[in-house]
Amino acid sequence: MKINFKSIENEKHILNIIKYGPIIFVITLSLIISSLFIYEKKEDLKKETKILEKYFIDDNKKRVKSLVQRVHSYIEVEKKKQKEELINLIKREVTQAHAIVENIYNKNIKKENYSKEKTLEEIKTALRNIRFLDNSGYLFVYGSDGLNILNSEFPKTEGKNLWNYKDARGTLILQEMKEILSKKNETLYDWYWRKPSDKKREYKKLGFFKKFEPYDIFIGSGLYSDDIEKTLKINILNSLNSIKYDNFEHIFVYTLNGLCLVNPKKELIGKYRYHVKNKKGEYTLQNSLKFVEKHKEGFRYYSATVKVNEALNSDSKISFLKLYEPWEWMIGSGFYLEALNNRILEKEKILIDSTNNSIKTIILITVLLTLIFVTISFYLSKQLELRFNNYKKKLEDEVNNSYEKEKLLIQQSKMATMGEMMGSIAHQWKQPLSLLSLSNGLIRISRETKDMFSEKEVDEAVDNIDTAIKNLNQTVDDFRNFFNPNKERSLFKISDAFNETFKLTSSQFRNNNIELIKNIIDVELYGSQNELQQVLINLLKNAKEELVKKEAKFKRYIFIDITKKENLLTIKIKDNANGIPEDILEKVFEAYFTTKEKDGGSGIGLYMCKQIVEGHMKGRIEAVNKTYSYKDEEYKGAEFIISIPLDLREDKKR
Repeated sequence: MKINFKSIENEKHILNIIKYGPIIFVITLSLIISSLFIYEKKEDLKKETKILEKYFIDDNKKRVKSLVQRVHSYIEVEKKKQKEELINLIKREVTQAHAIVENIYNKNIKKENYSKEKTLEEIKTALRNIRFLDNSGYLFVYGSDGLNILNSEFPKTEGKNLWNYKDARGTLILQEMKEILSKKNETLYDWYWRKPSDKKREYKKLGFFKKFEPYDIFIGSGLYSDDIEKTLKINILNSLNSIKYDNFEHIFVYTLNGLCLVNPKKELIGKYRYHVKNKKGEYTLQNSLKFVEKHKEGFRYYSATVKVNEALNSDSKISFLKLYEPWEWMIGSGFYLEALNNRILEKEKILIDSTNNSIKTIILITVLLTLIFVTISFYLSKQLELRFNNYKKKLEDEVNNSYEKEKLLIQQSKMATMGEMMGSIAHQWKQPLSLLSLSNGLIRISRETKDMFSEKEVDEAVDNIDTAIKNLNQTVDDFRNFFNPNKERSLFKISDAFNETFKLTSSQFRNNNIELIKNIIDVELYGSQNELQQVLINLLKNAKEELVKKEAKFKRYIFIDITKKENLLTIKIKDNANGIPEDILEKVFEAYFTTKEKDGGSGIGLYMCKQIVEGHMKGRIEAVNKTYSYKDEEYKGAEFIISIPLDLREDKKR
């Protein structure tokens, strides 16, 4: 018998493929999956870093804005509160003076030699020297006929009749006061009067008058409005400058002409800083004051002239500014980007360390799984090699017995056996692939028990492994695509989406004698076709489940209508199954709400429809009960209305 060396070489080549093919495949697949995972992990790190930066800036913006808003509200509340306190002070002084007058009157009226004139002189003497609020408050007494009886600040007016006296706004003060006090015994009142320091000009005053009926006179007092406002400002600024803030939180307040009123740097208070420049030569405060005067409030990015924290090297700052219009004050608070960046770097370091630890763990798991798969593959290869050698030995024995006679038979047998072996190879390869799928479970268990890395990270690795298994087994079909949908957005026709939906559902309608009445126009959308199909299948399935509850002779219909208006597509799907009970109509889109517990209903279908339509597609879905006529018969059923934009890209542009 001749030895065929070429055949021996071929056999060795086949044995090498059987031995090392699975091993090389498993190692290559593991390296690809690990590389992809590490790459995605690093990309995630970049994204999370950007999110972290945005979060820190947004969080600090919210913090400083909230602080400024609180101070603005505090000023408003304190202004009102302190103004009321000053008014109450005037009331108290006038009321006490009225009590003094009443006591003097009651004492003198009982005397035999009682005299009104002497009593009035005694009252004037008792009230003349009464002062309050740093001597800015004083008392005056007028008769109802306009005669000035007492004015301790303007004694020259005493004894004069001011009945026809008009103030700066043209008001006959005494005549108006007589009219008011004829209806009530006391009143708050505002008027214009001269100041002791400026007798040429009149200033607005706010006061309180109280009538003393026995003498038909009234007692009064008041404070100048600008003095009241000055007192309010001083009190409020003292409070603001005494507040202690956390860490490097701070508030600054300036007038619109650049006078510093409140500042964490106390040495700056009382100084005009309108023309102060920063290191870049910019008028920082001047620009901020112009900004707030124009916009009333908002954020500004600038290089500061003042550092709250001297340890910082950079003066880059973001501040929120707000105008307090009644007093023309700019209230502000801000944060320095260098301090913020230091905090971000600390968080990034923690994030990077966590990511690196996760990568190391995944690499270790991948190496261990690879070794397991290589060992299994090596064992299977040995088994295949043994079977191949047994076949070869058997073949050689046959050839030795009758080489010439059995040559063709041997060749046929060889081919058949080779086919069987290839089938066996395919069968054996399914085991490592199954074990590869089992690795998904191992990774999940590792995550759940050791908490080494996030669920998202493990799920991504599992998805990669599952994808490899599905590609190798070539078992993807229409139903697999539905349950693992492609969410990539693209242009597609609505008719195509319905056709794909009908492929998966039409047999259910035929088997249950359900007629579909379609009015489908051919329109293109930009979005995810698979997601839309998921919604359509859920709605059609719900309609089918309700219709099959009806008796067999009942005419079962599902109507599909599509309309288009500008950039809006409306899909209406209704049945004739008598509708949804009104008491649960508003609940049908809630998660886990179902009326089909006995039939295994999960209550998740319509909830997912709402999430997809309103969350992913930026549209709207609603359910209503509708009564309608079809072929001269009246029906009632549930109608689901979907409204979605034809092109989501147009929404983004707007």
